Amino acid sequence: MSRKCGYIALLGRPNAGKSTLLNACLEAKISVVSAKPQTTRNKIIGIYTKDETQFLFLDTPGMHKSDNMHKINKTMNRVAWSVINDSDVVCYLVDVTRGWHLDDSDYVRSMLEKSDKKFCLIATKIDKVKKDDVALVMQKIRHSFNECIEHIDYDRLKNIIIGDVPMGISGKRPEETREFKAFLDAYMPEGPWLYPEDDLTDMPQQFICGEMIREQVFRQLGEELPYSCAVKIDIFKHEPKITRISATVIVLKETHKRMVIGAGGSRIKEIGTRAREALEKHLDRKVFLELFVKVQEGWMDNESLIAEYASLKDPTSGI
Repeated sequence: MSRKCGYIALLGRPNAGKSTLLNACLEAKISVVSAKPQTTRNKIIGIYTKDETQFLFLDTPGMHKSDNMHKINKTMNRVAWSVINDSDVVCYLVDVTRGWHLDDSDYVRSMLEKSDKKFCLIATKIDKVKKDDVALVMQKIRHSFNECIEHIDYDRLKNIIIGDVPMGISGKRPEETREFKAFLDAYMPEGPWLYPEDDLTDMPQQFICGEMIREQVFRQLGEELPYSCAVKIDIFKHEPKITRISATVIVLKETHKRMVIGAGGSRIKEIGTRAREALEKHLDRKVFLELFVKVQEGWMDNESLIAEYASLKDPTSGI
């Protein structure tokens, strides 16, 4: 049997469940998960290899209207849109707890009009809906989707849209993610694997560890801190019995710095403790973690600082 390898783009509005689905499909955690929107900033490739097929899942920032917003938001948007051309299958995710939004219509219509990639509509978080209500929720999404595409050429759509519309998935139900991957397998093109069989992502270990620290900043601060923080790994050193990590939390304002540190250093201590526990689980070894906080005004509108602090490069900038 010939080997197969293909890219699957996971797209959708902020907090649609892209990172949760990615981690579930990989059966490992590489992408930050938070109940807050706009957690993922980068295009992250999650690699899952089974039998003769290598699936390359592309996790992306949430698609949003970025007019009059920081440059980082505009860059994130362009990153999300740029993955479509790289993909063999585009999966557009809709959170069933929030339902279909007018923005979903704009994004989906644009994708189907401008791209000939295979397209699959995914309804996520169906575990959060009562069993008796699932059919009704799915029907509403299907109706909105049909209204969205009613003016697009039918012959074009029948060659693009694949699977049930929508396909319901919960990232918390392993049997559903297994069925999802089995479904995708039929659309993966023949070709050599692009990564070693045991690889989980294209991102370096330091990046994943930085994301785990940033996740804890989000989780510990809740709504208090705007999404204006980044984490920069300064030291990452594997020693025989321990890994030493020194990282800096970047914030926009002095008031944000005080929030991160907390009274008597209590907040940064808690962030560090939770982050260290996550890092030790991820690395499967002891970790010594040292955290600092730095104010860098205007970093979210500075292209070079966005690339340095958020490891995020504008696909149109050439940097």
